Amino acid sequence: MTTLERTLAKALTEIVIRLDLSDDDAITPAATMQVIEPVAVLLQELSEQDRQGLADLINQFAHQETNPDRQLTAWEAPETLGLLTDDRS
Repeated sequence: MTTLERTLAKALTEIVIRLDLSDDDAITPAATMQVIEPVAVLLQELSEQDRQGLADLINQFAHQETNPDRQLTAWEAPETLGLLTDDRS
């Protein structure tokens, strides 16, 4: 991954973490979904390989987190963003 790709992935992860952990009075869950859903739709346009690569990067960032709440949210981010698909039907 390039520096640009890593930086954008880190920024996306930070946005998901901050939205998820924000006080409901600051940003409602509905407003959070209004931000996340269009992003998830855009990410679905990526190839399976690219989605997996992004999920792997986010998991690396999660592993580096020292705050347990932020770490949990980062671990959940690939699913939140629709990056994980289960093709085993």
